[in-house]
Amino acid sequence: MTFERSFALLPALALGALVIAAGAPSCGPATPQADPPDILSIQIEDTNVSPGLTIGVSVEAVGAGNLSYEWSASREDDVEDSGFFTEPSEDRTTWTAPFEPGEVLITIAVSDIRGTTTRSVPVLVGAGVDADGDGFSVVEGDCNDNDASIYPGAPEQIDGLDNDCDGQADEGADDVDDDDDGFSDLQGDCNDSDASIFPGAEEVVNGVDDDCDGRIDNDTEAYDDDGDGFSEDEGDCDDSNDSIGPAATEQLDDVDNDCDGVVDENTVGSDDDGDGFTEIQGDCDDGNSASYPGAPELPDGEDNDCNGQTDDGSFILDDDGDGYTDLAGDCDDTNPYTYPGAPEYQDGQDNDCDGQVDESGMDGSDNDGDGFSEAQGDCNDADAAIYPGAIELDDGLDNDCDGFGYTNPPMAIGTVISDTTSCAPVTLSAVNSYDPDGDTLDFTWFFTTTPPLSQLTDDDIVDRFSMEPSFVPDAAGYWAIALQVTDGAFTSAPATVGFTVNEQAGNIAPVAAFAAGNLNDQQTTNCSTDSYGNCNSCPACTPSLTVNAQASSDANGHDLNYQWTASKVSGDGQPPVITDNGDGTAQLDLSITTTCNSTSSGLFEVEVTVFDCNGASDSATWQVNYSCIAN
Repeated sequence: MTFERSFALLPALALGALVIAAGAPSCGPATPQADPPDILSIQIEDTNVSPGLTIGVSVEAVGAGNLSYEWSASREDDVEDSGFFTEPSEDRTTWTAPFEPGEVLITIAVSDIRGTTTRSVPVLVGAGVDADGDGFSVVEGDCNDNDASIYPGAPEQIDGLDNDCDGQADEGADDVDDDDDGFSDLQGDCNDSDASIFPGAEEVVNGVDDDCDGRIDNDTEAYDDDGDGFSEDEGDCDDSNDSIGPAATEQLDDVDNDCDGVVDENTVGSDDDGDGFTEIQGDCDDGNSASYPGAPELPDGEDNDCNGQTDDGSFILDDDGDGYTDLAGDCDDTNPYTYPGAPEYQDGQDNDCDGQVDESGMDGSDNDGDGFSEAQGDCNDADAAIYPGAIELDDGLDNDCDGFGYTNPPMAIGTVISDTTSCAPVTLSAVNSYDPDGDTLDFTWFFTTTPPLSQLTDDDIVDRFSMEPSFVPDAAGYWAIALQVTDGAFTSAPATVGFTVNEQAGNIAPVAAFAAGNLNDQQTTNCSTDSYGNCNSCPACTPSLTVNAQASSDANGHDLNYQWTASKVSGDGQPPVITDNGDGTAQLDLSITTTCNSTSSGLFEVEVTVFDCNGASDSATWQVNYSCIAN
């Protein structure tokens, strides 16, 4: 048979005389061997076993001829069960211990043709002796019964020994890498029994902190890395930025803040209607693709060209003074002899706007003898001094039949003649404007479109009634300024000049700050009440305050514009009333109304926002706790 168990060769002192010498050879002539077989060794897997445990046993012997084997077991107590062998007639077999504790004598008898040799080994069935007094015997798992600090379940020590008898030395210690992943507990391994978990391991979606950074499944698409409430799986397109996510508000920052695949939509920098212009570029209705700077003006009640005027130009104006506008059917509003129902002249024009040119029925007679009939363009065939090409006279008549009298309306033409960078003056010119009669012109300039952040008004245009005015843009973006000219008798239609102001390079945002003495404050005043508790005279309960933000600064040296708000934060009293907002300056006047009461007080706040000429801004707040105490 083949016996695959591993046996321990028991020492001779422990087993008795297990190895027996065959006898010393003599120097004389050989004589026949008369001794029985020699048992060289007996191998038993363990001499202290648990009840019912099966162990391996074997014997090594030499003799004459074929050997036979017989294993047996016996005990001296009154218990009959001494266990059993699986192959009691083989040199290798297994023995199953009885369930009743006690000492069992295992005997092997080896025979050959000369006789039989017998040897016995005692085996203890049961717990056995706890040699080191640690509560465990060898059979109970004590892997070193000579050391009381070593037994099953003992605390593992950093001593190179298997203290808890689990087959591992020093496992579980903070500075020991139990799972061989390169990190111990002291080195940050948060699970030193799993080699896939250690500092720097790849985090995967498994509900486990793989990289031992205190977060589960972080850096995976299932984890909300930036804490904005959305992971990549939930639509966060930048999970490293908590201002970017499906619930974020879109900002003007060239970033898709709300993760909808569109950048800066519904902001002043986005061309939402696809007409090529944003609000910053002057689009006055970014939800209508027919409205943008320079668009054709339509008769639709909208400011299509974003010049600040609705349905202006040829649609609502009778440009040629013939009594008809484009909207009224004038098919050529530059020719005063062309309008619905006008006489038809032989001039290659559809004078009566009926869709036909020089049709029959024209008056071909030269009634006044000036060489022109009505059909040939004579606008007054009863006056020989009036005909096409006649000299225009200052007589209130249209002598040359060109549609205009001696006094003609002027034409406004505006241009930009300087750089258009924020914070630098922009100079405009009306030098190309003209009057057909050579009359002296007067000029008027006004804003029609300014960027959303601009605080400028028409009064901020320097020399706005001159030929070359200027202004300093206070924000980058699209601007439009209209020009009108007058000759004293006629005023031109507005001519709009549109342009984009670029932000100054290297601009640094301003810093808002209140002046000394305008720090957060607490003030208390007294008032008087009558016997009913009503306020007698409490002017002190309605103080007037002046707040100053002149400590605000701009690193670029730009002039600042100031915007103010005031509010009641909590407590008694009425919201503050701004009595003078400083018209964009650094000073604010306001009044506060509190209540005359023994326990009355109110917290009030003033906020200032400062803007530079690039539109960059900063804000600061000042609070005052004002109490009006009744006497």
